[in-house]
Amino acid sequence: GTAQNPDIYFQGREAQNRFYRDVPGIVEDCLQQVAQVTGRTYHLFDYAGAADAEQVIVIMGSGGETARETAARLNETGRKVGVLQVRLYRPFDARAFVQALPRSVRRVVVLDRTKESGALGEPLYLDVVAALKEMGAGDVMVVGGRYGLGSKEFTPAHAKAVFDMLRDEPRHHFTVGIEDDVTGLSLPSQAYFAAEAPGTVCCKFYGLGSDGTVG
Repeated sequence: GTAQNPDIYFQGREAQNRFYRDVPGIVEDCLQQVAQVTGRTYHLFDYAGAADAEQVIVIMGSGGETARETAARLNETGRKVGVLQVRLYRPFDARAFVQALPRSVRRVVVLDRTKESGALGEPLYLDVVAALKEMGAGDVMVVGGRYGLGSKEFTPAHAKAVFDMLRDEPRHHFTVGIEDDVTGLSLPSQAYFAAEAPGTVCCKFYGLGSDGTVG
């Protein structure tokens, strides 16, 4: 690889700023092309839920689908909740993030699927806090927690527990999906919460490894 001395390395690193600055716009353009081809529309940040939501989950990855279904069912009971899914994490577009949030939001919970031991919080949580502060929305309460480490299951019951915590007693640095009887950080959750739409047919298939079903 290359070797750069202290007289120019710093300058070279800063010269890269404009390329990272342009990435969100490029990704947004590409997502529009994907929408034209597939009919599936995505943005840097996609919000789903009540237009006047007061509590919002911020999440990345497949857990967002579970959170969205749960939010939809809770809103049917009179709650005002929503889910903001992060499609582009880094570079993190603070302006696009804040614009995607409903103006009515008062409390935000950020769910990270990782644990950064020794840090003040997990990566997505810290970026959300910084984005809100830099964009002048520092009056929104933000808490963060962990879920799904090691592919631990994340169910609608767990998502509901997060929404309930955010409404009743916001907690920092919690876990959901496990029972933490050592450090006591886990949220209590009910065994089951039905988030699927009425009329959904659920099936369970059993297969033995010896009969070829698994393969």
